[in-house]
Amino acid sequence: MKKILYQYRYYLLFASIFYIYFINLFIDVMDIDAAQYAVISMDMSWSKSFLHVYLLGHDYLDKPPLLFWLSSVSFILFGISNVTYKLPSVLIGILGIYSTYRFAKLWYSEEKAILSSLILASSQALFLITNDVRTDTILIGLVMFSMWQLGEYLKNDKWKNLILASLGIGGAMMAKGPIAIVIPAVAFGSDFLIKRQWNNIFRPQWIVLLIIVAITLIPMSYGLYTQFDLHPEKIVYGLKGPSGLRFFYYHSLQVQKNS
Repeated sequence: MKKILYQYRYYLLFASIFYIYFINLFIDVMDIDAAQYAVISMDMSWSKSFLHVYLLGHDYLDKPPLLFWLSSVSFILFGISNVTYKLPSVLIGILGIYSTYRFAKLWYSEEKAILSSLILASSQALFLITNDVRTDTILIGLVMFSMWQLGEYLKNDKWKNLILASLGIGGAMMAKGPIAIVIPAVAFGSDFLIKRQWNNIFRPQWIVLLIIVAITLIPMSYGLYTQFDLHPEKIVYGLKGPSGLRFFYYHSLQVQKNS
């Protein structure tokens, strides 16, 4: 019996962890942020106003819209419930765990890759944000996915990995903000500098990555521009005529640096 338990120890550990994630889906949405995000998603599923974000009829300019898009689509497809609000984010969080495994496997052994993903999966942060679902769940999942794909690109030099990494970064930016592109840039950039890999730093393909990221951000940017920048007469959070584009691309990054 002990031999069988040891042989399948990782399967049992991951099964136990994912069981907790499953239970978390059914727990009532927590105040304050997650409850607000669920209400925004619910309103969006009713109004079908995906480019403009509102909270109880008022303009909303606090978080990017990806969480609201995914949860509102989930509401439309499966009905409104705790499970359908949390499900897209939790699935992306699990993608982040798998991406951690694949990324670690690129550079280290199978054993270290499993342990890396197990440490992430069993962290208190993951137990919390698969219950109290906010933008961070999607951020972790998509940033780690983009890191895995960038690692694959650097190892195998395949365009599909660069494209997938670009989409992952763009998606993560629409979940949390510009911090999503700063993380992989600092992680890989510092590694290139330490190892003096100048050819990797000045790869022209990074321009393609930035172009794809920019294209990915067009729907959100257009929504911010038409909801806020075209209406200087609006007063939002006590500010007259705030720029949605400036808030997202500059102010939100400053807030994250200082938090």
